[in-house]
Amino acid sequence: MTGTDNSEKIELARYQREIVEDLQHMLKKYVRIMEWDVPDINDEQQTRGLVMQALKSALAEVEANQK
Repeated sequence: MTGTDNSEKIELARYQREIVEDLQHMLKKYVRIMEWDVPDINDEQQTRGLVMQALKSALAEVEANQK
């Protein structure tokens, strides 16, 4: 492993926690929005599942557009 590879891993590890926190914030934000916009949804787990699907789909779309 070269020094550059190691420094890249260290830098990514520093941002990993922030990325996770940002995603958790987005999940909470959109669950809250869906609960307001779709009052018929009573199951928070179901709402979280729907938002998680949307986040995964959005990430896949962003990834596909990077190529």
